[in-house]
Amino acid sequence: MPLCGVPRFILTLILLLPPTAWPDELAEVQLKKILMADNQALQDILGWIDEEKETLRTSPAARDRLALQIRTRLGEVRQQYETFLKAHPKHARGRVAYGSFLTNLDDREAARTQWKLALKNDPGNAAALNNIATHIGTIALRNEITDQLPTAFRSQQKAIRLAPKQALYRHNFATLLNTFPKEACTHLKLTERQLTQRALRELKTAMTLAPVDFEIAADYAETFLDLIPFPHARAIAAWKNAGALAKRPEEQDWAHLQMAVAHLKSSHWKEAEFSLRRMRPGSHGPLVKQLKAAIAAQRKRATKPKAP
Repeated sequence: MPLCGVPRFILTLILLLPPTAWPDELAEVQLKKILMADNQALQDILGWIDEEKETLRTSPAARDRLALQIRTRLGEVRQQYETFLKAHPKHARGRVAYGSFLTNLDDREAARTQWKLALKNDPGNAAALNNIATHIGTIALRNEITDQLPTAFRSQQKAIRLAPKQALYRHNFATLLNTFPKEACTHLKLTERQLTQRALRELKTAMTLAPVDFEIAADYAETFLDLIPFPHARAIAAWKNAGALAKRPEEQDWAHLQMAVAHLKSSHWKEAEFSLRRMRPGSHGPLVKQLKAAIAAQRKRATKPKAP
């Protein structure tokens, strides 16, 4: 006897289908393929740029050819996202991913539209909230338009509440606080010192969640510069920790440079010079030159005889 007009053998066939054949599972498989294509396209583009970097410096024709090649490659991926979302308009994760893809095209308003649509279908989507907060912060930094920053603070805080073990969200929140201290103090009703301490706490938690992340450790160490009085020993310890996490020579040089800054801030000139000597020759040349001049100027002021 058919059930609700559906023949029994069809119901049996449906029940025996493998999980990947269910509509939601099929959508996930399709999205995974698109994400792989997205990632591969970005890797290909980076490879093209690296292969032709010498030619690109001197040849406008080569730059135009590569620009067309990149547009074509990204256009293929964009079409895959749009086709997928036309078939699955309420797929929040797909919209979050498409929004992130659009930021690579520097189409940030279109990206924000995708994240808003994701939140409409899934109000608890932490990734969309994080991306919106980051987008607002980027626009504020670029264009000095800060009226949307309260939305950024709220979105980032909600993302953290929804996904408290996501180190990236805490790192991004601390970055917002450090980048826009005036607006953050007003929004959170904190003093400047309390705000810096809040940023340090968020970064410390992020370091616990991502203990080998150099960028988080470096931002934690750099945040000590905003404290008055400056906690020299804590800052140096933090930079030593960041340096130990460095995986590239550029990161190691940055840690040494910032240790020199921290030593100089506390008038530890010999230690500052030692940190600079540990850097590779030519690395951060202008900054090293400025620091050496600042060390010399501090020494001169300190040794200048006092007027009778």
